[in-house]
Amino acid sequence: MDIQRLDHLITEGKIKEAMRIIQYVSKTKDASYLNILIKHLRLTENKILRNDIALTLADIGNYAAVEPIIEVLNHPKTKGSRGTLLYALESLDYISHIETITSFIGVDSLEASMQSLLLLENVIDRLSDNEKERCRKMIELNLKNNNNEMIEEAIALLK
Repeated sequence: MDIQRLDHLITEGKIKEAMRIIQYVSKTKDASYLNILIKHLRLTENKILRNDIALTLADIGNYAAVEPIIEVLNHPKTKGSRGTLLYALESLDYISHIETITSFIGVDSLEASMQSLLLLENVIDRLSDNEKERCRKMIELNLKNNNNEMIEEAIALLK
């Protein structure tokens, strides 16, 4: 498979063909596609393509994918469709972004809220007291606007 071909297919909007290459990269974990995948993760407006790219980046397992996934998570274009992006972080070293991740608990889709809570649970024992406190404050802000079970569970986890 060819990196330039993938770039061309995505740029030309030939998403089905591009997805075949992305699936191949996911299976082979070919890190030579890392930069082009990151480029299109940031640029695409297509939710399905963005999710497949994020999952492929997770399969490749390179830490360089964390920052771009976090960047895309914070972009308004992903509101309501962040669950898969958060899931993609699960196999990566995302702990330095835990505050950003916890900010989605209770304020985004149910899927994103649950995935954020799971990511928090996965690293809770590795967080400093200060990190836990900052996360707790972030979640408490969410509680003021949206009282739900998941927010309360996250706060209890951080105490």
